[in-house]
Amino acid sequence: MADFIKSDEIKVDTSKAPWMEFAKAELGKKIRELAADDAFITSLRGALALDARMREAERTLAGLGQGGPLLGGKAGAMDPSRYSLGARPLRDPMPGVLGGMEASRLDQRNPEIGKYFSGVKSDPIYDKKGRSYDIAPTYVSADRGRITAWCAAFVDWCLKQADAPHLGYATAKSWLDFGTPVAHPVYGCITVIKPSSSTGSTTGHVGFFVESRGSNVVLLGGNQGDAVTEDRFKQSTVLGHRWPTRINQYLLADRAGVAA
Repeated sequence: MADFIKSDEIKVDTSKAPWMEFAKAELGKKIRELAADDAFITSLRGALALDARMREAERTLAGLGQGGPLLGGKAGAMDPSRYSLGARPLRDPMPGVLGGMEASRLDQRNPEIGKYFSGVKSDPIYDKKGRSYDIAPTYVSADRGRITAWCAAFVDWCLKQADAPHLGYATAKSWLDFGTPVAHPVYGCITVIKPSSSTGSTTGHVGFFVESRGSNVVLLGGNQGDAVTEDRFKQSTVLGHRWPTRINQYLLADRAGVAA
């Protein structure tokens, strides 16, 4: 049977957090999400919306002549309404095409955010078959180009710049299983916030702990108000604090009586 060490016996040096220098440098750049700001895409989307309204009006007018109290409601043999395939309009592919164009434009407009996704993958625990994929900085949803939630990618990037242990997953909640648990938050530790309407994610939010302020914690993180900021979160929303360690190495060091 394996020999385990209690968590309160694990010695971790939390006196230095070199990754915070990189996080603060990004904060100083005032990095925030920039809109696609493409007049061509906007005008095409407006034209498609107008065309859809006109087509709907034409269908409504055409339907007035197909039946009713005066003309009767019985459809003829050649009436397309009797056949589901003929009555079902085909989906216009153009909105999806515009969404792809918009996503590409967002990628071009946000290179600073895009760099955070280098080497970051999806957490296989959230895939039914345990697969992991590269994460793109932008994607298409409901025919709109969108920027991928980037709080976890920001944390991972800052740790990599400092040559510190990092997770490599773009899912906030995944960071609860990373490194060493910290009972009381210290400057630079990784803090995970539970999902809420303010986090804009089903897996919560992750950032670096700066300080406690009353009933709040202040985190330095990405994708906070669509930007790199220092922002406050309720203490009650904190799921946990972690210190970036290669846990097995620290356990071995502890067993040898060496402070990690």
